[in-house]
Amino acid sequence: MITDVHTHIPSHQKKVPDSEIRFDESMQSGSQFKTKLTNSVDDYLSSMENVEFSFIFGIARKPWDAKSEILSAPGWDKKFNHNDIASIVSKLSPKKIVPFMSLHPMDQNLDYEYKRCLNELDIKGIKLGPNYQDFHPHSVEAMNLYSRLENDNVPIIFHQGTSPVTNAPLEYSHPRFIDKIATVFPNLKMILAHLGHPWQEYCMSVVRKHKNVYADLSAQFYRPWSFWQGMNLFSEWGVLDKVFFGSDWPVTTPQQTEEGINNLNLYAKQFNLPKIPDEDLKNILNRNAVKILDIKI
Repeated sequence: MITDVHTHIPSHQKKVPDSEIRFDESMQSGSQFKTKLTNSVDDYLSSMENVEFSFIFGIARKPWDAKSEILSAPGWDKKFNHNDIASIVSKLSPKKIVPFMSLHPMDQNLDYEYKRCLNELDIKGIKLGPNYQDFHPHSVEAMNLYSRLENDNVPIIFHQGTSPVTNAPLEYSHPRFIDKIATVFPNLKMILAHLGHPWQEYCMSVVRKHKNVYADLSAQFYRPWSFWQGMNLFSEWGVLDKVFFGSDWPVTTPQQTEEGINNLNLYAKQFNLPKIPDEDLKNILNRNAVKILDIKI
């Protein structure tokens, strides 16, 4: 049964007022789809109804910019930050929803928030988006955080690859930077999001090289040529066994992503492309990332 390793916190705790409904056209650019940015907790629970586990997280803002939120959550009490929200949602289905924190390596309150997340909020992992958060993945502050995470057996999901956000430096989300991190911290478990698109070859190289580095295929299926290229590359190099399922909710749902995976070989057949082994695709749909990452539920 599906483990969705890539879902974002809902923007609203309760039903979204009509006046606050927002859509985005840039995230799925090149496709015919728009992204509904505003969603309730009930919307989230409904979307995750048929998955076994889902990882949920926000993205910590830049400490020097109070307005630098990505996928903001205006429909929550202001006393809650993104880590609180992930924890609150997880408690509605504690055997299914796995909360991840997000921190900024340069935040002066990092130590307090880190301990609060692990000891009070029962957080199981961390999401980092160096491009969105504007920190170099090899900065001293970031490397100190990785050391702490490795010591505490806390897995990381890294945003990797492109983004339509203008002030998010693409350089910081390039998969080539993960190689050094994995070399210095070989026991640190990492998931590289989105197959590192459009740099799938770099992502594959790092995943293949390092035992504890994995990838997720979120935000792929609605660009079928790019999706097929990435999956074919991972298949040719024998590393599809290290690919996790991810939907990138609310950008897409697990159901839409599953359908996209199941349609991948129909696309290949239509354009006379090599087939991705059906067994490998089935294994991605059934891969238990919770067990592989040694997360205690």
